[in-house]
Amino acid sequence: MIILILLFVFSIILETSVVTIPLSLILLLNFAIATKKTSVFLAGFICGLILDILLLNPLGQTSIFFVVFLALVFLYERKFDIQTFPFVFGSSLLGSLSYLILIDARYILVQALVSALLSTAFFWGLIQADSLHLRNKKMLYEK
Repeated sequence: MIILILLFVFSIILETSVVTIPLSLILLLNFAIATKKTSVFLAGFICGLILDILLLNPLGQTSIFFVVFLALVFLYERKFDIQTFPFVFGSSLLGSLSYLILIDARYILVQALVSALLSTAFFWGLIQADSLHLRNKKMLYEK
């Protein structure tokens, strides 16, 4: 839990100061897919509020986007398997593209593609960490 909080703090600091790639959206998506817990909605709401405050956006704009995006991911999960590389790549590409359009960023396609590649690499890292058998396996991913 502490690692998760540190990752979100680090991503928010990077996102508000250095990069415009939606790193917190990538983290939220990957943890929603990996854990399949609805507590990620609260994390998305809080991260969105903090981002709105630090970026001087209208308050709640990013929070609503994160919550709606995560709700769409969970709706898709009811019908299909979401713990796959194509789903992570596609959903992060579409989510990042939508988010970048919402905040009126530059070079939207390049940033969305880099975001999707980062998200897929992070998902691969989550699978590798889950396969170390340090605890009971939570992810149902099979090669």
